[in-house]
Amino acid sequence: MSAEPHASAPVGRSWREINQGVKPRAMSAIGWRRRRLAWLKYGFLALLAGGTGWGGWAVVHSWQHDRAALANAVRSEAVKEIVLITDGVLTQRWVAEKLALPAGVTLMEVDLARLRDRLAAQGQVRVAVLTRSFPDTLVVTLQERTPVVRLQVQEGPGRPRQLLVARDGVVYDGSNYDSALLATLPWLDGVRLIRQRDGYAPVAGMDAVTTLLTTAQLQAPHLYRNWLIVSLARLSARDEIVVKAQDIPEIVFTRREDFFKQVSQLDYVADMTSRVPDSTLQSVNLTLAGQVPVRLSRTPEELEKMKPASGPGPYLSLPPIANRKGRNDL
Repeated sequence: MSAEPHASAPVGRSWREINQGVKPRAMSAIGWRRRRLAWLKYGFLALLAGGTGWGGWAVVHSWQHDRAALANAVRSEAVKEIVLITDGVLTQRWVAEKLALPAGVTLMEVDLARLRDRLAAQGQVRVAVLTRSFPDTLVVTLQERTPVVRLQVQEGPGRPRQLLVARDGVVYDGSNYDSALLATLPWLDGVRLIRQRDGYAPVAGMDAVTTLLTTAQLQAPHLYRNWLIVSLARLSARDEIVVKAQDIPEIVFTRREDFFKQVSQLDYVADMTSRVPDSTLQSVNLTLAGQVPVRLSRTPEELEKMKPASGPGPYLSLPPIANRKGRNDL
């Protein structure tokens, strides 16, 4: 007798088939009130941010296009004082003349950018910054250029005009400089000035000239005070700067070598040749490394004839320049 098959066991169920839906609880009145307050808070912040942005745009727009309206909104009085802060020699009177503010103009009505450009157009001014100090003071801060050399230009049939040249090559009329100070500056030669707007284009090569003059002024002032003319006629073609001094008609420097070394060599040669009687230096060439060709007012034959018969005299004998000591010997 065959056994009847067992009834099949029920298939197991997964937890995923369990109904997960739960009816949310009804929000209480306090919860709704809190939510409304949060919405109002976010809305207020959004309005505040938008209002601030619009106000900033309106101020900028008024600043650029409706300065009179902005002046009415801000407490501002007529400009009564111009305060000058400078690192140079310009005066408050000079600044006031260049700004030429209309009578009765208020502090908010002045166009700072236009006035700044007006001052910067003067070659003596390198940087100009203008700020308002309420209620009635305009503060002007200047950085001025310093003259390195002088030059003369002939404009028409009148007297020659003296101009100044700064380290960056800018050519300008000098104002309020001490005449004794300007008299110590050498003249610039061998350049061609090019007209540019109301002035002249900058002179090329003035960085090298400034370095040379500063080195000589600091390390050998007894040489620098005799320098009369600095010529740039050979600078572009040979990298040479030619100096004419009171006691030496021609001194040739090169910007390819260290100026300190060249000034040291010049000092040594001038000292040695000063011991030669009845003869002076006519030319010194410092452009050749290791050699310093010189030309004297007397020829070697003339100097030889002038030697005394007994014993050597104080005649020129130049040991190699490399045997000289260091920088402290200047």
